[in-house]
Amino acid sequence: MPTPHVDPHDRPPEPESESDLASKSRDASVPAPRAPYVDDRTGYLEMEQDPRFGGLKKRQRSFIFPVTAAFLAWFLLYVVLSAYARDFMAKEVMNHINVALVFGLLQFVSTFVIAWAYSRFARTRLDRVATELREELEA
Repeated sequence: MPTPHVDPHDRPPEPESESDLASKSRDASVPAPRAPYVDDRTGYLEMEQDPRFGGLKKRQRSFIFPVTAAFLAWFLLYVVLSAYARDFMAKEVMNHINVALVFGLLQFVSTFVIAWAYSRFARTRLDRVATELREELEA
């Protein structure tokens, strides 16, 4: 059972006069009294020790870190070429479309491809285990 957190600054409210209560009922900007904080981290701390949770985090990182590094390298290539290879970036591919425009549009394409790939990765490799762990934690 979670234990309530005792904060020395949390004191029971002082009894209010009827005039204070009447003015508060008219003033909608006054927040409602907050519920006491309940420390329910014990389930999370136990879950963190579960090998399935560690495997889930490792599997997620095995996708996120390499893809992030690849995307940053691709983006920096675009920036460096735009700054230092102006002649190359100014070459026309067709009509008035140059290499810089193609690279810029490919930045958007790669962002959407990465989002789609992660969504698929999460659905096939992460969601089942994450759902099991969440249901155990909420039970």
